[in-house]
Amino acid sequence: MQQYKKLTPKAVLELAAPHTWPAAVFPVLLGSLLALVMTGKFHLGLFYSTLGVCVLLQCGVNTLNDYVDFIKGTDTVENSHDPTDAALVYHGFHPKKALATGLVFLLLAFCCGIYTLCLCGWQPLIYGALGGAVVLLYSFGKTPLSELPVGEVSSGVVMGGLIPMSCYYVQTGVHDPLILLLALPMIISVGLIMMMNNTSDIERDLPVGRITLPGILGRHKASLLLKVLLAGEFVILLLLGMEYSPRGMTLYPALALWMFLTVWPVWKGALTPENRIRNMIRIVQIHSCVSVCWLLVIGGGYLMENLL
Repeated sequence: MQQYKKLTPKAVLELAAPHTWPAAVFPVLLGSLLALVMTGKFHLGLFYSTLGVCVLLQCGVNTLNDYVDFIKGTDTVENSHDPTDAALVYHGFHPKKALATGLVFLLLAFCCGIYTLCLCGWQPLIYGALGGAVVLLYSFGKTPLSELPVGEVSSGVVMGGLIPMSCYYVQTGVHDPLILLLALPMIISVGLIMMMNNTSDIERDLPVGRITLPGILGRHKASLLLKVLLAGEFVILLLLGMEYSPRGMTLYPALALWMFLTVWPVWKGALTPENRIRNMIRIVQIHSCVSVCWLLVIGGGYLMENLL
């Protein structure tokens, strides 16, 4: 009979994967900032509650993904070279504890959401139900979304688009489709995090039946598409900034240089399994860089209009 180890706080933290939290934090910041800039409304308590919901949902998704990958044999000692990226493989605790931990994260997210509902009414549940459904479909079922060519799109739209829209509604009480357009830089950058992961994991995904977009395209075409989308973010941010925050675009030259210096190592590097950890760190840095730049353009324009 296999002997399992205890689930330690270190293992829980690795399951939660804090390095992925920017994918949840920046969309909340964007939706809340757009509410302030476009309507003048901002509630600090609601900001913290939506931030808690989104970060805890991210922790839950990360944990449940690790659980499913371990159960299906995708994560093994042979193909998981970073001990901090495969908690179930290296810490030796029972897989059901990972499942329970993931469900606890989701329960805590629900508890944070109760505060939001008490102040805003039931309508935020629409966003919560959509997000929760995607979370479950992403990790569970006969064929989870994470194992299909739509994984990048679903994660990008939900994390990068749905979260800003929901946070904007929570702050303002208004459903505004324009927020989805203004969230486009984050939709792309969140999707690219998943695309980078899947491009690096082609060799270990295909044998276990994971048919991801990079798996279909192949490494060369997937790498090319990723780099084209990275370049496209510069153009999209430029066009959106010129249309919706022209004063904030005075910051763009310096911000564009920062983005270029952040993106360049990925552009010239190889998206191979050996470079997986390095590339994942870089793509999260790119997401953070693009998000901060877009927030500075919007926030900077708002300050210039109101203080100068």
